[in-house]
Amino acid sequence: TLSHDLTIEILRGLSVKDLLRFKCVSKLWCSSIDDPYFIKLHLSHSLKTNTNHSLILRRWGYDFLSVNYDSLKTTQIINPPLTNSPIKILGSCNGLLALIDDKDRIFLWNPSTRKSQVLPSTEIVFSSPSGYIARSTYYGFGYDPISDDYKLVRMIQSYGLHDENVHSEAKIYSLRSNRWRRIKDFCFYLNFSREFGILANNALHYWMVFRSPEPLNKELVGFDLGSEEFRFLELPDCYLDEAFFFLT
Repeated sequence: TLSHDLTIEILRGLSVKDLLRFKCVSKLWCSSIDDPYFIKLHLSHSLKTNTNHSLILRRWGYDFLSVNYDSLKTTQIINPPLTNSPIKILGSCNGLLALIDDKDRIFLWNPSTRKSQVLPSTEIVFSSPSGYIARSTYYGFGYDPISDDYKLVRMIQSYGLHDENVHSEAKIYSLRSNRWRRIKDFCFYLNFSREFGILANNALHYWMVFRSPEPLNKELVGFDLGSEEFRFLELPDCYLDEAFFFLT
């Protein structure tokens, strides 16, 4: 008979597929595997040992291919929820995917466990200028270790036909509270084809922006998931193109 601590030590080294099978061994094993502490323990062990790594690729907009890092020839078709609609990936972090369908429904999905959660809808509360000619929406998804929370950022900007001012709104979704809330708007002009921020060092990067309506000097901006503030990134102009080439 193994102690519970030793059992947990053994279980944390197993794959997610095996853990899902072993949940039916007993009620104790089921509750232990579903426990948030064990989930963090298993994730930390996987990152340190470089196990359970795979590449998720979208296929035809309706389903995905999972490609194993250890054997690139090993692929598996995985079907996300809401498969009746084309789906885009807004971001990924720690095995979770943030997805959006053509009806603007956003949900989080774990391809390993096949579990998903639809995010509550949130209205656009700012008023667009009369006769606006363009509206752009940008997203970012990541994990904040300070609050131990997964967060999704949504930024929207509208431009008027004869209005140099940008009309904008920024909101953030918290998985822990399961709600959206408005945050301080961003005082810059988004002008970059990439719609999704990239997670690095607990912050979402890199949107190309301009500080005025005239696109004179392009800059990079990031969003700190801990402080929930936008900040400009100090990079020499000669490195901007290289940075975007690398991120693309």
